[in-house]
Amino acid sequence: MGSSTTTGNAMSDSETTTVEPAVEPDAENVRQEKGRRLTRRALAAIAAGVVLLGLLGWGSYTIWADHQQEQARTEALDAGRRFATDLATYSFENLDNNLSVVRGNSVGEFAGQYTQVASNLKDMIVQYKATSSAEIIAAGLAETGRDSAEVVVFLDQTVTNSNSQEPRVDRNRMQLSLVRDGGEWKLANVQLL
Repeated sequence: MGSSTTTGNAMSDSETTTVEPAVEPDAENVRQEKGRRLTRRALAAIAAGVVLLGLLGWGSYTIWADHQQEQARTEALDAGRRFATDLATYSFENLDNNLSVVRGNSVGEFAGQYTQVASNLKDMIVQYKATSSAEIIAAGLAETGRDSAEVVVFLDQTVTNSNSQEPRVDRNRMQLSLVRDGGEWKLANVQLL
């Protein structure tokens, strides 16, 4: 009985096991992968930069617009105070100049109305040697926009004339309608309150 038997664990000569060696990535694949990572990072950085620039642009515009609006308010209030003072200040000795200043700062229908009223009062102001000076007590903006504003002014007007021994103080309250004309504030209407 001289035969040999093999157990199930033994390998036959015809069976061979091949072990594949560890494959190292070639340099080209490594460079491509790094390039993809860098490209993704670069795109993310560019996107973040664009968002940041957008936010900076929006913030700068907002600050600029607020500054422009505040500047318009300040200019309108200053113009309203000046126009009210010009309206309430005159002297029989320099009346043509006083009236000319107001006409030069007026536009539209108001300019025509003012010219008519002033010419009607001119003779009386000269005849009675009248003078008037104005003191602004308070002024504020009732409404303001980019090209229009409503300024409310409280002023004391001191009037002297040859008909009266004592100066008379009139406490005037007026609302001045202003419009931008040629980049400057102009007087479009006056309403006594």
